[in-house]
Amino acid sequence: MGKVDSEDSWLLFVAVVALAAFVAWKFSAYLGLDMTAGGPVLARLAVLVVLTGLSWKLRDDFAWLGPRAVWPLLLSLLWLCWWPALDFWAVKDLPSAPLHEETLPWWAAWYTKWGVLLGIAALGYLGKKKFGRN
Repeated sequence: MGKVDSEDSWLLFVAVVALAAFVAWKFSAYLGLDMTAGGPVLARLAVLVVLTGLSWKLRDDFAWLGPRAVWPLLLSLLWLCWWPALDFWAVKDLPSAPLHEETLPWWAAWYTKWGVLLGIAALGYLGKKKFGRN
């Protein structure tokens, strides 16, 4: 068994941070985002993957937390993950005047984001109730 040297542990930390920054940069470049929008999107997607994994793992112990019970909520959270990208794409081509809510396209406005979020959850649970077995 090897002992982890405290003087060398910073190298692992630097390597992990550099790898995370590289992945965020490539993800952002692939989608045409800058790092200030791509980073939060990627971080939110990572949190969603963790929540989905927890839901999958806890399905036997807590049926109300299983994927069959919460999939509409998980789909709503997937929509929420992309909000920073929507904001970036909305203001990318606007002139650099002070940003007002009236200048944003309808698909990036707060009411569209929240309406689609609530609509996904509501339609998901309605469909689950209508067509589901439980």
